[in-house]
Amino acid sequence: MRLCLWIGLACLSLSAVANPIEWQTYKQQDDIKVSYKKHETGIIEINASVLVKNAKASDFMALLSDTDNAANWLENVKSVTLMERLSPSETLVYTHFNSPWPVSDRDLVSYSCYHALDEHKTELQIKSQPYAKAEVAGLVRIKDLTAYWRLEQQQSNLLVSHQAYADPSGSIPHWLSNKVSLKSVYKTLQALREQLTNNQFSRDNLISQLGSCS
Repeated sequence: MRLCLWIGLACLSLSAVANPIEWQTYKQQDDIKVSYKKHETGIIEINASVLVKNAKASDFMALLSDTDNAANWLENVKSVTLMERLSPSETLVYTHFNSPWPVSDRDLVSYSCYHALDEHKTELQIKSQPYAKAEVAGLVRIKDLTAYWRLEQQQSNLLVSHQAYADPSGSIPHWLSNKVSLKSVYKTLQALREQLTNNQFSRDNLISQLGSCS
């Protein structure tokens, strides 16, 4: 009996390895693609990309560093504040997210590190650092987030890829947060492309330089 049970569990395990969760396409249009896969938590992980013509990685990094302009392209973001530049390639950032009534606004403290993947590809790694700043009354702190922005130069064009998994915390139902996240990412990539194409951001801010990330 124990042998049968063990064999059954082994078969289930092998089946799970053989059939990993596949990415599903949410929307693909005008060189923008947004895909997702659902974790056991019920929360989705998002993978998205946009092709921006006549752009460079340094353009995107300048856009990202223009925190005063963040709310103009990051969907559902009220404000972004650079808390500390830890090194030329590392930053600590505070973000305040707008949420529709009656859901409470969220905030996030994140650590980021910028590094090269190869000659034509760079990546900005992002991880939540929830205890790096005291919690703010009236806001729900996002404590579990891992993400990246990946930048790939394709001749004169830039392929910007974004992948993220975030637990919104609080009592918001996952079906609602998942729906909002998908729409927000698509709109963010649309606005990102418009910002880069029309040069609608400041280049006066210090941008992160390539470094070494653990």
